[in-house]
Amino acid sequence: MKRKLLILGIGLMMGLGSLFSPAINTAYAVQVNKQLENQKANVQSKRSNVQSEINQKKNKVTEINAEQAAVGNEIKKLDFAVADTSSQIREKEAQIEEAKQEIERLQKEIEVLKEQIKKRDELLKERVRSIQENGGVISYVDVLLGSQSFGDFINRVSAVTSFMQADKDLIKMHQEDKALLDSTEAEVKEQLNQLSKKLADLEGMKKKLDGQIAEKNKLLTQLKHKEEEMHEELHELEDEEAILAAQEKAIKREIEAWNKRQRELEEERKRQAAVAAKAKANGSSSSSSVAPAPVVTNGVFMNPTTGRLTSHYGQRWGTLHSGIDIGKGGRSGAVPVVASASGTVIRANYDRSYGNVVMITHYIDGQVMTTVYGHLENLFVSNGQRVEKGQLVGYMGNTGNSTGPHLHFEIHIGPWNGARSNSVNPLKYVSY
Repeated sequence: MKRKLLILGIGLMMGLGSLFSPAINTAYAVQVNKQLENQKANVQSKRSNVQSEINQKKNKVTEINAEQAAVGNEIKKLDFAVADTSSQIREKEAQIEEAKQEIERLQKEIEVLKEQIKKRDELLKERVRSIQENGGVISYVDVLLGSQSFGDFINRVSAVTSFMQADKDLIKMHQEDKALLDSTEAEVKEQLNQLSKKLADLEGMKKKLDGQIAEKNKLLTQLKHKEEEMHEELHELEDEEAILAAQEKAIKREIEAWNKRQRELEEERKRQAAVAAKAKANGSSSSSSVAPAPVVTNGVFMNPTTGRLTSHYGQRWGTLHSGIDIGKGGRSGAVPVVASASGTVIRANYDRSYGNVVMITHYIDGQVMTTVYGHLENLFVSNGQRVEKGQLVGYMGNTGNSTGPHLHFEIHIGPWNGARSNSVNPLKYVSY
């Protein structure tokens, strides 16, 4: 049930006709009073149901608020987790960058070492060629045998030994450098692979956390919308309860007015009977009598305003237009709008759809009815006020959801309800 539908339903008014008939029999008075009591009990029952719904909605709003708080705490925890994960990612990225720089540095050293190794290769190759050309080890013997003295021999032995050791050291250094570089480069690459894997894992964690937060935010949004809907429905129910309360109060006043009038009519009947008896006792030929009460019907509404019918009751643009519209018909100045029948005002205020609106409860021929007058320029009555048929309630206006000055007039048979199920075509009771 939407608030707009509720406000549309508020516009219904009911006419109170023939309440003050000159005379009425006691049995009928009892029947009518019983019907009024039944109508009051019906409204009270509806109020009880609406109040129960209001309490349920309030409990639902409380539950939703608790769910929102729980979701909010979860999101807070996830926010901290995401922040921590992001920090870890930045730390790993820094480590990877350091590793990359270290690899670049080592690769430059490797290039230098490769160049050294290349030169050593050339030197070793040259040494091998020299040995092959000079007979290998025999060349060293020739060097030793070619000494001129023992001292020269010792010197030559020492030189040959140094050359041979230098060749061995060169080869060993060459092998060690190559092994060290291969090992270092492999280690750094492995370290980079591990860091890259950790970074990928952390980024996956962050995506997962982002997805969880998105889901939580979605749930929070849904809960917020649900809460707004609950508040809207709660406002509608509270509005409906207020109208039902006013309607119940109005029916009570109608019952009191009805009972008072029955007492007045009974006293008047007794008085007339006494006058007639006295006249008869005096032999008067002009004895007075009480005329019977007219049949109480629903045909006691008067036109609420003057003007031209501009819109009928019925379906319009896919929804029910639950009343008729009467326009000013090209006239200028204020156009009075009056109560179509006597009754009690249960709503006189501004509504976003109907603008200034008056709703009146009536009692006609044992039946509660409701009338509504929408888009009024101003309001001359107030909530709870008793009005008589033909009493001014306002001037035709253009307030609320209206595109031009006119009166929107509705009639409901029975108490008002938000579904407008009691609305009827006003042209059954008024003529335009």
